[in-house]
Amino acid sequence: MSRILLVEPYEFLEVQYSESRGHAIYAQKAVVYWSNGTRQCAEVEYPNTVSSETDLEAIKTKIAWNMPLWSRWMGEADRYEDYRQICLLFVVRMAEVLRELDVKHVIFFTGVAHHIEYSLIEAACQISGAKQIYLYPMPFFTAPSRLLPMAQHRSIRDRHILGTLVSSKAARDEVLSYRDNYLAAKPPQLNEKIDRVATSYQNALKQVLILGLKTMAKRILRHNTKVNPHPVDQQKDYNWLSMLNIVKHQKIALDYYSSHMLDESSVDQMLQNSGTLPIIYAHYQPEASTFPEGGDYSSHLDVVIAMRRLGYSGKILYKEHPGSWIYYSRVIGFSRVGLCRSVEYYRQLAALGCLFVDPSYKVREHRLQELFPVTITGSVGIERSITGMATCCAGVPWFKGAPGVYDLTDTFGDGGVFFNHQRWRFDPDQGIEWFAQALAQRTISNYPGIGTGVSSGNATEKTKFLNELDSLMNNMGKSEVLA
Repeated sequence: MSRILLVEPYEFLEVQYSESRGHAIYAQKAVVYWSNGTRQCAEVEYPNTVSSETDLEAIKTKIAWNMPLWSRWMGEADRYEDYRQICLLFVVRMAEVLRELDVKHVIFFTGVAHHIEYSLIEAACQISGAKQIYLYPMPFFTAPSRLLPMAQHRSIRDRHILGTLVSSKAARDEVLSYRDNYLAAKPPQLNEKIDRVATSYQNALKQVLILGLKTMAKRILRHNTKVNPHPVDQQKDYNWLSMLNIVKHQKIALDYYSSHMLDESSVDQMLQNSGTLPIIYAHYQPEASTFPEGGDYSSHLDVVIAMRRLGYSGKILYKEHPGSWIYYSRVIGFSRVGLCRSVEYYRQLAALGCLFVDPSYKVREHRLQELFPVTITGSVGIERSITGMATCCAGVPWFKGAPGVYDLTDTFGDGGVFFNHQRWRFDPDQGIEWFAQALAQRTISNYPGIGTGVSSGNATEKTKFLNELDSLMNNMGKSEVLA
């Protein structure tokens, strides 16, 4: 019989499904399943052999494509080649286990595979043919929040909203509230609040010192402790000296950006002289919203280069994300922005014709027909869709296909939207209806706190989550793609 694999489910879910013949559970580098009335375990260790049917080149390509995750989470670049072989054999064995257990669907309790281990399981699903389901936190629902099941056959490039009806929850009122919040010029309610502590360079240096002291203390306390982690867990994070450099690079880069920003009056004068211009709404990076969700465009440099290759030759405004000034926060720890921002990064953008604007710059009403937003997967695409305005989303956002959301080719290629002002605006009801219908009866409760890290702790919400998750798993194969 075919099975559904749950990847590192919460403890209460592990208890719920541990003795179900139709389910298997991945945790601690092993897959546990129930067979012939007993508990069985398949370890994901090095394989004893490799089948001739295993597509090794596809695995190598997938691992190479995920390198931005390595640079985000791994600090020992000198071990990359050795670790690459570890990952290759892990994927081979994991795919073998998926085939042996006839796993048809794999559920990840996260919105996207943005950590190394999950990216390897994603690759194993791709090789074995198992369909992947991710539970993506929705920005429309606040208390309690809700999750939208997203399906992938192979990679993020074919991701789509699962059409399965799993609950009775409508979404139109929440979509309208989200629109009203945007029109009132308020930030999305689920956004992390940026405070002075998070943006304090001095506090970041203090946190680096604390990290260094903790590292020394661990080495002393564990001097004679022998630990043999699984090979996949041997990758190490950046040490305190590397983190110090990352923080310093961030500070130097952002100081450079601030010293080269245009003020609002200069931008307005430029628009009077140049007419319409694209404006890049930069992302906070590194973050899942640009990799892996950016697909082939995980960097804003990639986006600008693509615009030039498509033939756009005018000026490009670039608006840095306010979150780039976060050095360390209680929610995420070190932001690692220094991995993605440098003086050379900004010089490269400038060489390609980008001009920098203040992060607080607003596209005001009288500029809506002069500035065209470009993002990778940003929420500006949602906000503008439900208010009847077009946006270029270069990546693979979960809302791909929504009214007014165009890719780079449709925006800047021959006959692109950017060059036809009549296509910049449309009936906002189209966007509202698309999101309302896409979410209606297709979301499940976010009782565990996926994406927030905080469980609702509500018994009623827990029951609702379990019932809706059951409904999802019982109906996954019946309606795969949202019409």
